[in-house]
Amino acid sequence: MSNPLKMRSRRLPAVLTAITLVALAVPAYAIAKAEGPATKTIRAGYGQADATWNVGAAAGQYASENTSLVENVGDGEVDPHQFSHVKEKSYGVHSRLSIRVIVVEALDGRRVALLKSDNYLAQDLLLRRAGQLLAEVGSKVAYGDILHTASHNHSSPYYTTTSPGVFVFQDAFDQRMFEYQARAIRDAVVAAEKDLQPARMAATTVPFSAMKGNVVGPSQADDGTPAGYPREFGDTGLVVMRFDALERKTKPKKHDKPSDPIAVWMNFGEHPESLDGYGLTTSDYLGPLERFVEREVGAPLVFSQGDVGSAEGPYERADTFATLPDGTLRAFAHSGYAQMERGAKLMADAVVEGFNQAATDEAQVPWSSSFPVQAVTAWVPGPLSHPYPSVGNCNSDPTLGGNPGVGVAPDCERAGSPQQDNPVVSALRLHGVPVPDQYAAPGYPAVEENARMKLQVFRFGEVLLASCACEAQVDLILNLESRANNVAGDIFDGYDWSSACTPAGAGYTCQGRTVTKAAFDRMVAQVHNDAKGWDAPANAPYAGSEPVDPKKILGNFTKEELPTTRGFALPVGVGHAGDYNGYTVSYREYQSRDSYRKALTAYGPHTADYMVTRLVRMAGALKGGPALAAEAHDGLAQADEQRQELLAKLLGAASAKGYDGWRAALPADVGPVAALTQPKDLERFGAATFTWRGGSNAVDNPVVRVERQVDGDWETYADMSGEVQTQVAFPKGVQGVADTYTGRQEWRWTANFEAYDGFPARIGSTPTGTYRFVVDGVARTTGKDAPYSLVSQPFQVTPWTGMRVTDGQVDQAGDVSFAVPASSYPRSYASAFRTIGDDKNNNGGSAFCRTCSFRPWAQTAPAVSAVVTVTRADGTVRQVPARLVAGRWVAATRLAAGDRAVVAAGAVHDSYGETNGEALQLR
Repeated sequence: MSNPLKMRSRRLPAVLTAITLVALAVPAYAIAKAEGPATKTIRAGYGQADATWNVGAAAGQYASENTSLVENVGDGEVDPHQFSHVKEKSYGVHSRLSIRVIVVEALDGRRVALLKSDNYLAQDLLLRRAGQLLAEVGSKVAYGDILHTASHNHSSPYYTTTSPGVFVFQDAFDQRMFEYQARAIRDAVVAAEKDLQPARMAATTVPFSAMKGNVVGPSQADDGTPAGYPREFGDTGLVVMRFDALERKTKPKKHDKPSDPIAVWMNFGEHPESLDGYGLTTSDYLGPLERFVEREVGAPLVFSQGDVGSAEGPYERADTFATLPDGTLRAFAHSGYAQMERGAKLMADAVVEGFNQAATDEAQVPWSSSFPVQAVTAWVPGPLSHPYPSVGNCNSDPTLGGNPGVGVAPDCERAGSPQQDNPVVSALRLHGVPVPDQYAAPGYPAVEENARMKLQVFRFGEVLLASCACEAQVDLILNLESRANNVAGDIFDGYDWSSACTPAGAGYTCQGRTVTKAAFDRMVAQVHNDAKGWDAPANAPYAGSEPVDPKKILGNFTKEELPTTRGFALPVGVGHAGDYNGYTVSYREYQSRDSYRKALTAYGPHTADYMVTRLVRMAGALKGGPALAAEAHDGLAQADEQRQELLAKLLGAASAKGYDGWRAALPADVGPVAALTQPKDLERFGAATFTWRGGSNAVDNPVVRVERQVDGDWETYADMSGEVQTQVAFPKGVQGVADTYTGRQEWRWTANFEAYDGFPARIGSTPTGTYRFVVDGVARTTGKDAPYSLVSQPFQVTPWTGMRVTDGQVDQAGDVSFAVPASSYPRSYASAFRTIGDDKNNNGGSAFCRTCSFRPWAQTAPAVSAVVTVTRADGTVRQVPARLVAGRWVAATRLAAGDRAVVAAGAVHDSYGETNGEALQLR
């Protein structure tokens, strides 16, 4: 959960159903069991389900406060089905959300699933409910066999957690969405199982940093030493794992690629936080990313996060802003739809590079169709010294020094500035008194669903996927991967600022600041000292108090790594998967100062090492090492597992009944389904819209595509991965609510499609031609759900005619010349969607408009061709090409008395094919 904007207090919903909990005997440690007969090769399959929750639900973290009650009293738009609670309702869909799954079946029949959702968080209850539904339909994929990675999208509805602290960022729990999403997960997994086929796998890593920024950035510790990270520091390795079919399902066509890919899995840390409170549900950059990759390689993409806890942006600011070689401005966080898609294209290019490289000798893990497939899930208690999840973690020293900090919503808030070490506290520590360095509020059940942590490792031959179920920062990910690889002695301890310091007198100068030797030595020790023993039972009373002697400090990470024989060629740290255990910063980041990410680190200063050390041991067990040993206080985890399992059963049963009952009771809508407003012909740099009467926002969430006519046939040209948008017109006021529940409400939907030239040009432009909208939806005009399909009338897309031809001249030889200024394309258009409009760059002096268009429009282009039409005195007509000479276009027309020349409308073209709409007469 990133929070670049200051938190505002929010009212929480008043009611959460109380459930009486009964103990059940359920283990906290599970290994995916073998199912089915042994095979000669692994098998893989892909499945997908739409997971776009209803329009009217709040579109994520940046939605504004709900004003529906005020609108209801007046004549404003209201959602009669109350999909939003605390936050303002969405009014449409920019790009659809999806559940995407790759199921892999091992040689012994075991099946595991790599699952992606567009959710804000990956919390455990939803996956448990999906596991119940999978068991009901006889799936061989169980709850513990699934690695559920959430994209951490900040602009999608999120109503599936019962943790009230998350409601502050999103909105209150909604049983309807909980059940809807669980069923979507079930459907996607079952589809992937049906698609299982003999397969091979290869994997590799490629560098990618264009769409990457360290949002933590440089900071200053309470003692004056450097803290945080340079903006450019992060895990810039983008991992691609591809699954290809061993045999084609269909006979290859002449131009088919030699391979037949089933699916592509990728891992890279980057917040989907491109947008602000625009009011449309969106998959952020994931939708365009998936579209770009699939159209390039012919296989769907399944995304997972990496060092997402520190990866965001870059923002448009002096220390990160730049122009990339293709002309893209390197700013992607809170930068609008167009920049989002440009960033997605950059990332897609890297994924395609990795996809291609994986099929070569350069792959880290070469092709194999016969390799071990394993999955281990472990629920472990918090460390003995910090056994409960916390939130709002605050440093003690400033508070004891008279500047109290309070952990709220969920940061540590102080009235004054932090200070250096408190002398009284320092004296107590010198005498061996273990004064706690931190204090915090309980994080369960406010933010955490569970009172212990979920750790998972998945093995695909020499590929290891390891999940901390946390919003991991870069130190955690790089340390995990260095300790689980097959290289000895390359452990990454964490980012070290000492290279930015130089000796100065009795201390150091670090980035222009004077730092004492004691503070410098502590900084280095916090990063590099071995953390071994910090979690020993004997150390529990002292683990929350740092020793004064830097040699005794237990630093960022334990220097325990897998032996090379048990290490992996490609270990991958996965963030935001399985469950949510908060941000997880390294020890140095936790100790150095109060910060938002430290405030959400759930299990104390050594949380990162506690997770990584156990994940590494679990990984070693996949290659014959000892199984992860139970903690001395494992009973806490066992008891909490019993509580969670029972809660999942009770909530699952209630959600199924509640969801089906709600759907059955929905009222009818005014019909019949019909087109209302047809699209009009348009030039590029405009938009076509289509409006129709459909179903209510409770039953209808139309899927729309735009088709283009090619050689007499209609072919899909654009879809709802960000290319086509939809909106609904809500009822007005009290009367609208009454009309809805008495079957008198007409529900009008509108689809939007922009025609434009893309920048950079490789993103693509809209070809001229004939197009139409095709709509698939659901209406309830007869008291029951009924699918419908509509096709709009065709419309034409033609070139933009805004080029200008000026300053025509005829020289003494009768040759003509003229000027053609570079095209200055429209920035925006009059849109039916209130999201779209020219913001005049009125957003902090930005270099670009954040709301001018949905798509990445070009701004300008040079003229590349021109033709002059000459009509001689005798009536003959000749076309004379012009050429560019010293900034003017010149044509050898040799005009004589009575001859005429004209640069006709449409005679000049720029590099995108746009043209002039007005003629220029020359005599």
